[in-house]
Amino acid sequence: MATVEEVDAVLWQLLGRFGEVDEDLRALLPSRRTIEARCPDLDYVRHAEWRQGELFVLDEAPPRRADIRISMVSDDLVAIANGELAFSRAYASNRVRLDASMTDLLRLRAVL
Repeated sequence: MATVEEVDAVLWQLLGRFGEVDEDLRALLPSRRTIEARCPDLDYVRHAEWRQGELFVLDEAPPRRADIRISMVSDDLVAIANGELAFSRAYASNRVRLDASMTDLLRLRAVL
């Protein structure tokens, strides 16, 4: 099992990739959404907000309900970040749980 520090570093590295997408893909993303990332095996939860193409960490009070929620065990998160596990394969095999509106899921699919 990965440590909380490893998961924290990997998570923000992955989420930071959203800020690196090209302008065409960025136009597909919503203008403002709250994101909850969870690794239940570590009792780990972090929140962020996507605003106008940038990701901001929410360290204070998290939103009551995030627009986009993603959950996976820590080892799978590290494997995805290291390129050892494809996100699409992990999602298809239910190793990643992604809860969002249908519109957000379609937008995220285009980026991921």
